[in-house]
Amino acid sequence: MELATFDRDRDLDAVKRVWKEVGWVRGEAGRVADFLDGSDCMVARLDGEAECLVACANGSIRYEEFPDTATDLSMCAVTAVTTSHVARRLGAARRLTALSLAEQAQSGAEVARLGMFEQGFYDTVGFGTGNYVNRFMFDPSQLKVTHRFRVPKRLTKDDWRVMRNAMIARKRGHGSCVVLPEGFSKGEMQNLENPFGLGYFDGSGGELTHFIWGEAEDENGPYGIEWIAYQTTDQLFELLALIRSLGDQVYSVHMQEPAELQFQDLIDKPFRNERSRRSSKFETYQSVFATEQLRILNLQSCLEKTRLQIEDVRFNLVLDDPVREFVVDDHNWQGISGDYVVTLGENSFAESGNSPNLPTLSASVGAFSRMWFGVRDASSLALTDTLDGPMDLLKDLDRGIRLPTANSGWEF
Repeated sequence: MELATFDRDRDLDAVKRVWKEVGWVRGEAGRVADFLDGSDCMVARLDGEAECLVACANGSIRYEEFPDTATDLSMCAVTAVTTSHVARRLGAARRLTALSLAEQAQSGAEVARLGMFEQGFYDTVGFGTGNYVNRFMFDPSQLKVTHRFRVPKRLTKDDWRVMRNAMIARKRGHGSCVVLPEGFSKGEMQNLENPFGLGYFDGSGGELTHFIWGEAEDENGPYGIEWIAYQTTDQLFELLALIRSLGDQVYSVHMQEPAELQFQDLIDKPFRNERSRRSSKFETYQSVFATEQLRILNLQSCLEKTRLQIEDVRFNLVLDDPVREFVVDDHNWQGISGDYVVTLGENSFAESGNSPNLPTLSASVGAFSRMWFGVRDASSLALTDTLDGPMDLLKDLDRGIRLPTANSGWEF
């Protein structure tokens, strides 16, 4: 097996074949080239043909959300890990993912994030499970929204660039992501077979400020809203009022819960509707899954940008990073396994070494990343993940790391 940088002239047709083979695209596979444009891609070749591809896009992820403590971290977005039917069970996906992480870390990425197909596989290269994501399927006519809405502008696939810009400029909180390559956004837009989009160009220079974009399955729905962006809560409620107006014809809409809301508050008689429509095409429900994973790539850099409004918590950290098993020796970055002395507080940092006067926390990089990002507290992770330490230290960490629920707002 040959692991190599993606060569568009040599590998693109093979990658298109793989994506069609595994069902990622149907019919014309032209969007694959757009999707990969601007991303860093690696392939595994068998008999000279690309049979596995990993694509990474650069971007940012926000840590915290209050103006005096929020910071944006450099993010490696793993946007695609695709293996053909003939290359399964050969370790290509893990090896390519590890190699890609090494390349991205060496280029300055501080955090990596991906969407997982199943829990467990990416744990082997250091990822830990992220926050639960709430998705709702609801009758738009049942939205309890009284805000007024104006006549919107229609959006099409040709508007992918202005929608991408609105996503970058949208209101953001803890865990929110931005994916920078234009090709990624264009490819995602082109993937929808029956798209719809509505929005408002309220920027000082006529820029798109808030919009919805998704796909209509049929005349009466369901409608799936894949992208939603807004800069103020008033704009959010204008969009919700716009969605409600679709209820004259559309019987169901599914979308992710906006970060600011407990969406069930806005649905009239949610239990009655769920029971009466159960098992129908237009059923209503709430689903909760953790579909995203993340991991720290640069411990010192991430902690230097962590500002917690607490008294300092100091401890030894023995960190285990399983990615080292899959990274070849000629890379400078071999993961972040090691012994550290960590300080968490208003001025957080990590130094290599060990202090005999401090308690010790032992953790996998995935478990530590989850704790640091506020996915679960230390005491909980000690029960279900690879994290262990004295009870007093775990309680100090529980009290010290209290963050808003992360919401990416940009799925990949």
